[in-house]
Amino acid sequence: MRKFTLNFFFLLIWLVPFGVFCFYNLGAGVLQSLFTSYTFKVAQFTFFQAFLSTFIALAVALIPSNYISKSNSYISFFAESTIFIPFFFPAVSTVVAFSIIGNFPFLKPFNLLYTLGIIVVANVFYNSPIFVKYIGEALRNIPVSIIENACLEGAGSIRIFFRIKLPMVMPSLLKAFFLCFAFCFTNFAIVLGLGGIKFSTLEVEIATTLSSSMNLSKALGYGIIQFIILSFISFLPGLASSYESDHSERKPFKSSRFSMLFTALYVFFEFFIVTSGLIFAFYNFYTGRFDFSGIITLFSAGLNAYYPVLKSLIDSFILSTLTALAVVVLVYLLLKSYSRFTDWIVLSACGISNAFLGIVLVYMNIRYSIPYVMLVLCGYLIISAPIAYSFMYQHIRGFPSEIIEASKVDGASVFQIFKLIELPILMPVFITVFIQIFAIVFGEFTIAYTMQLINYFPTVPVVDYAMLSDRRIIESSILNGISVLVIITLFLLSEMIRKRYRNKI
Repeated sequence: MRKFTLNFFFLLIWLVPFGVFCFYNLGAGVLQSLFTSYTFKVAQFTFFQAFLSTFIALAVALIPSNYISKSNSYISFFAESTIFIPFFFPAVSTVVAFSIIGNFPFLKPFNLLYTLGIIVVANVFYNSPIFVKYIGEALRNIPVSIIENACLEGAGSIRIFFRIKLPMVMPSLLKAFFLCFAFCFTNFAIVLGLGGIKFSTLEVEIATTLSSSMNLSKALGYGIIQFIILSFISFLPGLASSYESDHSERKPFKSSRFSMLFTALYVFFEFFIVTSGLIFAFYNFYTGRFDFSGIITLFSAGLNAYYPVLKSLIDSFILSTLTALAVVVLVYLLLKSYSRFTDWIVLSACGISNAFLGIVLVYMNIRYSIPYVMLVLCGYLIISAPIAYSFMYQHIRGFPSEIIEASKVDGASVFQIFKLIELPILMPVFITVFIQIFAIVFGEFTIAYTMQLINYFPTVPVVDYAMLSDRRIIESSILNGISVLVIITLFLLSEMIRKRYRNKI
């Protein structure tokens, strides 16, 4: 009974708002919005920019992924570390970084901003680490004996790649392709901030519904198109059969100098964009001098009267803390009450568009006057639970059952088992997931922008984007630097805890 109750509770959290929204807005207007030339144009561009960005990201990642599979150098370590960018690095920070770089005196004549090119480059920066990590790990796991035997049989490097390596890494490549395509397909901040009014995607159209036409049927129609396309693409990873390798056969190989140099340039590019928020927080590229006066301006009463910077920092910390805590507790209880439906109930939330979710939550506020804070927490809980579920699944479900059974035989209660046995062992997992969810919520932009939280419960990404839009670039870069510093610190802290926990077990 408890298993059913918890699973049903989470299902209701996201199913009820969407059910209510569809009940009142699903009608002829949805069909009319689907079959228009403008809808086709938006959907076509959304698919095109996502596919182009994914293909280029794959091409860029091939050499670094091959290098990290052969080398244990510092360059390889930093190349693998870029995986935090698509999952933790705020999208608004990417927009701020490329907006500043695009205004460099030597780049400004090229008019890079508000072009398809800058959107693709930003997408490649943001998502290519997925290919680097997945393909690099897959190549590293190929048994050495297979490659050596192929060489003894006279196979050349090209034949080995197409006949051996490519089929063996194909499952990982397709998984990375789906993730990268999904991120590019549903990206919002990058297209909105770097594409301007010239370009629009389905996600942008959904998110801007409240500030433009208020056509909720149109938003629902676009959400349906997104769901259908992403559902179709999600079958890609299952087309290739998986391969289990013997990890004991790993050993480093020599890499070419070109491969090393290319990977080093790739690492420099990625981390330059990441750290640019910290650099430009104190370096004024307009004057070419270090300038700390912007910090005083950022926290001044005059600026905060128009841009609630201080309030956004406080609200973001509160919102991130409450969400992370609620997610860790909820996911732990769901996994302890695991049933055959739990995977479907939790992971189905992955297919929900953040912009569409924001529209649905605003509609619940309009129709039933539910407080914005409760709705925002609900929204972040929905998008964060599947991530925490994936992180915690192995640790909770794989917890030694014999220890639990032995404690029950000794008369320990459920609370005593948790307090004295599970909590001490799983504490590093709980802390790591808490930090990771905190970082994700702290940098989340799409839901906050769609719900226009700057008027009710301002968060750092929304205030940062508002200043950037009003050309307050110095103040925006400083707030962006603070945000990046928080995210990097949290990521390093979570990695340190995770490695310590891995060494203990």
